[in-house]
Amino acid sequence: MRRNTHWLFFLAIIGCSGAHAAGNNWIDAMSFSYGEDLDDNDTTLYRFGLQNKWQRTWLNGGAWYVGGYWDAELSYMESDHKNSKNDELFALGLTPVFRFQRDTSLSSGVSPYAELGIGPHLISETRLGNQQYSTALQFGSVLGFGLGFGDKGQYEISYRLQHLSNGDIKTPNQGMNLHLLRLGYSFD
Repeated sequence: MRRNTHWLFFLAIIGCSGAHAAGNNWIDAMSFSYGEDLDDNDTTLYRFGLQNKWQRTWLNGGAWYVGGYWDAELSYMESDHKNSKNDELFALGLTPVFRFQRDTSLSSGVSPYAELGIGPHLISETRLGNQQYSTALQFGSVLGFGLGFGDKGQYEISYRLQHLSNGDIKTPNQGMNLHLLRLGYSFD
């Protein structure tokens, strides 16, 4: 990751922590993700996210329930294809994520979950490495599995599979598939 990008992510983390400490009720949690593409573009992704948990839950009758959260994320991606016109880009995304999870209070502080979401992403460049994306507007769909742990389930680790594409708004629509490892911390 380039030097300036390190500072951007560092400032985002400090800003998030400061906003929560100042009593910002929108930010419930933060996350950091690292990923690589499944394609031949040799792309690496670094992502910082802020989450806002929904107050509503469904299917509350047993040990499992469905909830969700808003996931606002800033990503930096770089490709190892140095002979391309562009080898890096930023993405900003907002994704509603539905989560099927076990109640932490019934699980001795350990809560497995599965989650699914899709939302818009804006990318700073329409080319990365040897891939062409045609539009700055992309749609990111995620499927993830993870584990919450800690006294109140405040820590999380998960695996996500993410697909980014423009939904055939314009061609070419090469899209991108990513494996992500995500670490999270909930303030509440």
